[in-house]
Amino acid sequence: MKKFILIVVIMLVFQIDTNAQEVLELDPGQSMCISGKGKGQDGAINPFMETGSVAIVKNLGENQFSIRVEYEGKVKEKIRLDPSRITRVILPKSHVMYFDNKLKTKTEVSFRALQ
Repeated sequence: MKKFILIVVIMLVFQIDTNAQEVLELDPGQSMCISGKGKGQDGAINPFMETGSVAIVKNLGENQFSIRVEYEGKVKEKIRLDPSRITRVILPKSHVMYFDNKLKTKTEVSFRALQ
């Protein structure tokens, strides 16, 4: 019985983590609001938007793309992410993250609470 409860708890913890993870395909010349209340539809759900978060972004594609972080319409940070690379982006409360690309690519983004 103890093993069963432990397995259920582990499965729930794993499920919570994977719910905050998204794989996105970006079309050429696309600018996508990934997390926040910016123009366009959010590409991924950030469950920590109201408290601040860390976005872990992996470039799964063959082309480079840019990450842009804005606050109240002003660009706070720009990051270029090369193929097969991973970066962490700190998103304080109410900051908006965009992915900008010129060529087709694929990315994975997950969110963690800002601690």
